[in-house]
Amino acid sequence: MAITGIGNYYNNAYKNSYISQKNETTEKSELNKKEEIQQKSSNVSDYSDYLSKKYNCVKNGSVAISGAYLRECANNAEKAKELEQNLSFYNESYQNGYASAKANASAIGAKLVDYSESWSIDSTGNITMIASTTVTSGDDVKGWKELKEEQTKRLENKKIQEKKQEAIKQKRQEQKQIQQMRIEKAKNKNNNGNINLKI
Repeated sequence: MAITGIGNYYNNAYKNSYISQKNETTEKSELNKKEEIQQKSSNVSDYSDYLSKKYNCVKNGSVAISGAYLRECANNAEKAKELEQNLSFYNESYQNGYASAKANASAIGAKLVDYSESWSIDSTGNITMIASTTVTSGDDVKGWKELKEEQTKRLENKKIQEKKQEAIKQKRQEQKQIQQMRIEKAKNKNNNGNINLKI
């Protein structure tokens, strides 16, 4: 019995030391995970700060980037390169959109008052672009009603011109027919005269 008691003592001592080592390892592992998470979140925060400094569209909030995608880019150089290429295209996209909106407003006789463009980049890197324009017809710009009236007048004038052209075409055809009939009458007269002379 004494030996069994000693064995139990050693077993308990071994088990207790193993459990305490395991607890220490688990605690260290948990600490390492917490440090890694803090480091990653620090990397994401640093990367976000970097993007804000480098790209005004990020700084002024014109481009919103998903946290998950930002995290992925902070830890993946290829994804980061792709994101930065897209961000560098923002200014060109904005300028093209502005020029297009201004041309469209001008085409309808309005004046472009405001243009804004915003991007949202989701967790997979897909970009959704939203553009907003405000146009107005000021004192120096014709109103919608005036534009509609002008368009109606142009259409009416076009129809009148088409009718005039059709009438002229018809009159020419009639004159051709009359001319053709006169020629035929003259031929018949000459033919009848020739026949009478020969008889």
